[in-house]
Amino acid sequence: MKFEDFGTLSVITTEAGSSLPVEGSLIRVTGTQEENAFINYSLVTDIDGISERIKLPAPSKIYSLSSGASEVPYGLYRIEVRNLGFFTKIIENVPVFSGVNTSLPVNMIPSPIHESNIEYPRDTLDTVIRENEYL
Repeated sequence: MKFEDFGTLSVITTEAGSSLPVEGSLIRVTGTQEENAFINYSLVTDIDGISERIKLPAPSKIYSLSSGASEVPYGLYRIEVRNLGFFTKIIENVPVFSGVNTSLPVNMIPSPIHESNIEYPRDTLDTVIRENEYL
């Protein structure tokens, strides 16, 4: 299948149950399929916790018009979100459809490591939170 069309993606980072924006989050977007494996973007969220909207390759809309299509009608991407003082979040298999803007909300979880200045032994804490592994 060829990725002949494009969809767009923007990421919105917040904390406190989505009530406070998280500024300065570093976002890395990578393609996870053969057709989009060359995709590797880095973005930063603004004062409102919103990244710029990026254009990403996606399969044609034709694949989403019939229920028996043998090809998936979307491109899949991996999103990694980092910010000092927060756990890193990795969201797997984020779908991007042709002609559709995907807004991905990411609720950041504060890391207690930075707040208390306690140093933990290396490799004893998992600071990566994975989401959408089985989408």
